[in-house]
Amino acid sequence: MIKNSIKRRTFIKKTGLLSIPLGLGLYGCQDNKGSAIETDIAIIGSGLSGLNAALTLQAFGYKSTIIEATDRIGGRVYTAKEEDVPGHPELGANGIGGGYGRLLSAATKYGIEIGPMRPRTEPRKGELLYAIYDDLILPDQWKTHPKNPFHLDWAKGMSPTSVPWKVYADTNPLPENDLTAWRDPKFAEWDRSIASVMKEQGFTEEAMKLSVGTNSSYGISADDMSVLNFYQILNFISQQSAAKTGRGGAAIGGNQRIPEAMGNAYTGDIRQNSPVKSISAAKDSVTITLDNDKVVKAKYVIITLPAYALRRVKIDPPLPALQQEGIDELGYTPNAQVHFTVKKNYWEEDGLPPSMWSDKLCGRFMALKNDVDNPEKVTSIVAYVNTNEALKLSKMSEKDAKAIVMKEAEEIRPSLKGALEPVYYWKWSNNPYAGGAYAYWKPGQITKYADQFANPHGRIHFAGEHTAVYFRGMEGAMESGERAASEVMKLVG
Repeated sequence: MIKNSIKRRTFIKKTGLLSIPLGLGLYGCQDNKGSAIETDIAIIGSGLSGLNAALTLQAFGYKSTIIEATDRIGGRVYTAKEEDVPGHPELGANGIGGGYGRLLSAATKYGIEIGPMRPRTEPRKGELLYAIYDDLILPDQWKTHPKNPFHLDWAKGMSPTSVPWKVYADTNPLPENDLTAWRDPKFAEWDRSIASVMKEQGFTEEAMKLSVGTNSSYGISADDMSVLNFYQILNFISQQSAAKTGRGGAAIGGNQRIPEAMGNAYTGDIRQNSPVKSISAAKDSVTITLDNDKVVKAKYVIITLPAYALRRVKIDPPLPALQQEGIDELGYTPNAQVHFTVKKNYWEEDGLPPSMWSDKLCGRFMALKNDVDNPEKVTSIVAYVNTNEALKLSKMSEKDAKAIVMKEAEEIRPSLKGALEPVYYWKWSNNPYAGGAYAYWKPGQITKYADQFANPHGRIHFAGEHTAVYFRGMEGAMESGERAASEVMKLVG
C-alpha cells in the first residue's frame, strides 16, 4: 500500500489533485465462485485509448480490468498477417506523425522500433495514374483533359483530392497551431458543409463529387461533412509537420505491434470475446452485463468504444439526451479493402504507373512497397475504397466484393487481366465494433455534440479518439485514455 500510495501522491501533486482524499485503495480483480466478476475499474475496449487508460492507472498503483468484445487487442490499429498479405499492410491506422508524443513514447518504453513511413493510399512520386470517367489519364495530361470538371485555372492541374485541401487552407479561420480553436464557439459559423464553402469558391456539383465524394479519406460527400472538421485537421497536420523529431513513420512489423506491447505490459486482466450488452450504474458501483450474461461489477467504468459500437449498449440511467443523440448521430468513414498479390508486373506490360486513383469500385488502387530490405519491390496491391463505393462493397459477400473490384479494375486497365490474385478482404463499415475507419463530423455536429461526448455520467467515464480535443488518430486515442484515467484517479484519490 505504501509504495503505491507514494506513486499516487506524486501524480496527484503534479496534476493539482492533492486536495482529493486518499485511501479508497483500488486493488484486486477476482473471479468470484458465482457468476459475477469483481474489479475496481472496468475499461471497456482494448484499443489504444483503453490500453493507455489502463497503463496510466497501473503506473500510479491502480488496478483495472479490460473488457474486449473481439479476440484481439488494438481496436482500429490492425495489421494484416504476413501469411494473409505479403508485406503485412495496415488495415487500420497507418502513419505515425512525428508529434505523436504519447504513442512514440509508448513504442520506446515497450521496445517497439519505429521505421520509415509506409505509404498506403498516397502514391509514391511518379507512380500514379488517374482512372477517371472510363479513361486512363497521366497526371501531366489531366490539366487539359476534356473531362476535367474544374473550371478554376489553379484547380485544373491539381489532383482531384488536392483541390479541396487548398480550399480549406485558403479559408481556414482558425489561429495557426491552435489545436483547441475548433471547439471555440466563435468559430461555430464554420460548422457547416464543405459544399457550402466550395460553392462560394465557384465549384460545381460535378467538381465536388469528384474531389470530395470520390475516395475521400473522410465521410461520404461534400454535403455530409463539416468544413470546421477539416480546419481542425489542417491545424493538426501543421502541428505534426512542425514536430521535427525525426521519429514518425511506422512500427517495424506493423503498427499493431504497439498495442500488443502495451497489452503485454499491462498486468491486469484482459477479457476478450466479451461484448458488453448493458451498463447499469448505482450510487456506489457499476454493473456491466456481457452478451453471454456474465456480470462484471466495478466501482468505476471507462468506456472507450467508438460511438457506433456504443449504440448497441444499453446504459441505465440513460445518458443526457444531447450526449446520447451525439452518440447516435456521429458519422463514421466508410471503408472496405481488397488486397491482392501480384502474379505479373502489369505496369511493365502497359508502360503505365502501377498505382491508380479511380472513380470505380476499385477506389485508390495502390501498389504497396512494404519490404524494408527491398524498398522498390511491389509487395501487394490494395484497393482501398471509401465513400459510397465502400458502402456498396460492405453489403457484399467477400467473394462478390473481390470479384467486382477485380472486374472493374480489369475493365478500365486490360493489363490487369491475370495479373493479380485477390487474397484478403476487410471492411470497417458494418463492423459492429467500429462502424467505419474513424469518426468524422457532419455539419453542425461539432457545435452541438463535441463537448458532450467526454462528459462523465456518474461513475461512467468516456474515452476514444472522438472525445479527444488536441490530437487526432492514434495520438488522439492515447490522449483520451490518459484524460479519462486522470478523471477516475481524481475521484478515487
